[in-house]
Amino acid sequence: MSKLRNSWLDFSIATLNFLANIGIVLPYVLILFKYQQTHSTTYLIAIIVFYVARAASIFSTKRLNLKASTYLLLCLWLGVIGSAIYSVTTSLPWLIFGALCLGYTSATIWPYYLTLKLHLTTNTDFKLKRLYWLIFAVLGLLFVADFSFDLHYRLAFVILGGLFLAALPAGHLLNSFSLAFYDSQNTVARQPIKPWRVLVFVAFFALMGLLTLLRKINLAIALPYVLGLVLIAIILLNLELAADWQAMPANKLRLVNRGFLVSFVLLFNSFFGYFILGKNGMYFIFAIYLIGFEGGRPLYLALGHQLEARSKQFAQWGLILGHLLALTTSPVLYLPGLLLIALYVGFENPALNMSVYHADKADPDLAIINKYRFSTYGGLLCQLCLFGALVTVSAGQHLRLMAFFNPSSASLKLTYLHGVAWPLLLISLLLSLVTIYGQPYFDRLHPSH
Repeated sequence: MSKLRNSWLDFSIATLNFLANIGIVLPYVLILFKYQQTHSTTYLIAIIVFYVARAASIFSTKRLNLKASTYLLLCLWLGVIGSAIYSVTTSLPWLIFGALCLGYTSATIWPYYLTLKLHLTTNTDFKLKRLYWLIFAVLGLLFVADFSFDLHYRLAFVILGGLFLAALPAGHLLNSFSLAFYDSQNTVARQPIKPWRVLVFVAFFALMGLLTLLRKINLAIALPYVLGLVLIAIILLNLELAADWQAMPANKLRLVNRGFLVSFVLLFNSFFGYFILGKNGMYFIFAIYLIGFEGGRPLYLALGHQLEARSKQFAQWGLILGHLLALTTSPVLYLPGLLLIALYVGFENPALNMSVYHADKADPDLAIINKYRFSTYGGLLCQLCLFGALVTVSAGQHLRLMAFFNPSSASLKLTYLHGVAWPLLLISLLLSLVTIYGQPYFDRLHPSH
C-alpha cells in the first residue's frame, strides 16, 4: 500500500510539473481548436476573455496576504472548474466564467510553482522527481481519442480537468513541505489598492480585449480610431509600468526586454514567417524558439568555459547579431537571426529566475510573480507596437487589417517588411541595447528600497 501511495504521489508531482510548464498554452489551444471547429461567436468571445484574463491575472494576483502554496492550490482548483465547464456546456455565461478560471490558472500556475520550487530547493534538500514522458503520453491519448471518436474536444477538457485533479495531492505536498519556510519568514503587509490603479487596469484591459477582437474579425471601425486606441493603450501600459517600477530591486529592464523579445519571436514572427518561409513558417518559428529557449544556457556556458560573465557577453553579442541578421529577411540569415535572439532568451531565463528570487529579501514569495509581471509588460508593449504598425500600414496601403493574420499571398512581404518588421526589429534592437548598457544605471537611479 505504501509503495502504491508513493507511486501515486510521484505521478501527481509529475502531473503538476507538466501542467505548470504547459498550462500557459494548453487551455488556450483547446479553446482555439473549439472555435476553429465551430466558428461560433460564443467560442470567439471565450477566446478573447481567456486571452485578456491570462494577460490581466499576473497583475491582479497576490493582492491578498496569502502564501504562494495557497495560490498554487487555487490555480489547480480553478483549472478543474474551468475544464469541467468546457466539457459539459456551451452556454456563453458559463464559458466566460470558465475562461476566467482557465485564464487565471494559465497565467499564474508556473510562477507559483516555480516560487515553491525555489523556496524548497534553496532552503531544504527537497527534490522533485521527473516523469515527463508519462504525462505527455496521457496528453497524446487525449488528442487521439478526440480525433478518433469526433468528441468535439469534450473528452480533451475532461482529461485536462482530470490532470488538474491528479496534481492536487502534489500541491498539498508542496504546501506541507513549505510550512517550515513560511514559519521562518516575516509577514509582509500588502500595500493598499489605489482606486486610480484599478481604473487604469480596467481601462487598459478593456482596450486589450477590443484590440484582440479586431485581430480575430473584421469590424467596421475606421483605422485612425483604432490607432488612437493603440496609442491610449500604450500610455496606460506605461502608467502601470511606472507605478510598479519600485516593486523590484533590480533587473527591471532585463525583464521588460525579455517579454518584448519573446513576443517578437513567438507572436510577430509566427505570422510574419509565412511571408519568409511559406505556409509552414509558423512551425519553423516555434521550433527555433524551443531550441533557443532550451539550448541557450548550456550553449553559451560551454562557449564561455562555464564563466557566467564571459558567457553573458557572448549571449549579448549574439542578441545584437541576431537582430542584424533578421533585418535581411533572407531565409538563410533570417532563421539564424531569430535563433540567436531565442538563444539569448534561453540563456537569460534561468539567471533571471535566481537573480530576482535572491534579490528580493523582503518578500521572496512575490519575486517570481514580479518577474513575470515585468516580463508581461514587455510582451504587451511588443503587441501594441505591432498592432500600431499594422494599423498604420493597413490604412496607408488600403489593406484589410486581417490580411497580416490570415495571409493569402506572399506578395505583401515587402509591404509588411518595410512598415512592420523593420520598425519592430529596430525597436527591439534599441530596447536590447538600452538593456545591455543601461540596466546598471537604471537600477542605481531607481532603487526599490
